[in-house]
Amino acid sequence: MAFRFNFGNTAEDLEEKYNEKLTAENENRNNLKTAQEIKIQDITVANSAVTLQLSNGQTLDHVNADEVELATGRCQSEATCVAAQSDLVPNVYEGGLKIWECSVDLTEYLSSQQIAFGGLRVLELGCGAGLPGIYAYIQGAAVDFQDYNEEVLKSVTIPNVHLNSNEEERKHLEERCHFYSGDWMSVQKLLEKQPECRYDLILTSETIYSTVSQGKLYSVMKALLKQEGNIYVAAKTYYFGVGGGTRQFEDLVKKDGTFSIEVCKTYSDGVQREILHLWHKK
Repeated sequence: MAFRFNFGNTAEDLEEKYNEKLTAENENRNNLKTAQEIKIQDITVANSAVTLQLSNGQTLDHVNADEVELATGRCQSEATCVAAQSDLVPNVYEGGLKIWECSVDLTEYLSSQQIAFGGLRVLELGCGAGLPGIYAYIQGAAVDFQDYNEEVLKSVTIPNVHLNSNEEERKHLEERCHFYSGDWMSVQKLLEKQPECRYDLILTSETIYSTVSQGKLYSVMKALLKQEGNIYVAAKTYYFGVGGGTRQFEDLVKKDGTFSIEVCKTYSDGVQREILHLWHKK
């Protein structure tokens, strides 16, 4: 099956769509999803896969987001019904059923770095398809995946991890991977209760588009990163009509003063995108 990026949404498209949903964001802010861990049992395993070829020659398999079908039908839940009509609705469906270009950027970047993933604890926030986290997983890391929508984890993320595991690895999947749904604030509280609640590496892509939710995302990063850990954020330089973007997020980080921050990669094809690197100040 030929691989196809879901990159049809230009900056102008995002501006128009998101402006229509700003009211919905305010209305839904008090109805945020409580965090919960999603177990791997009884998850529908994908029968077919799309292969992503990385620049270094490695490959990742993932379900075709356009063909995600649940056993009881496409619109089993609010999230899938919304996804059929829109890329995102704030605090209802946050776009996790699609492959966003910055997640591919981050996966490519990780594959180009000499990172010793073996033994690392990794957290991917707003994971959606989970490609960056899955790359870390196949390189030997233990990875926790978080997405706002439970259904995204069940129908996309977990099947994708399964697709990239051999038979022996699948027997021990629950020892190396955990999956959490819910709002970032709620997920932070849940993870802080775990015996080992800090991570060597935190990954996130296309999650800083809204200035309204950035504070919660940043709070998770500060609470859960180990002192010697690293954070990589892949995002567009500016999200039209929403206010978020890498420059704005960079300003937030610098004003807070907890982390150092640098641009470690820039992409100029199409809408300009960057990868930011954050680490604790000494």
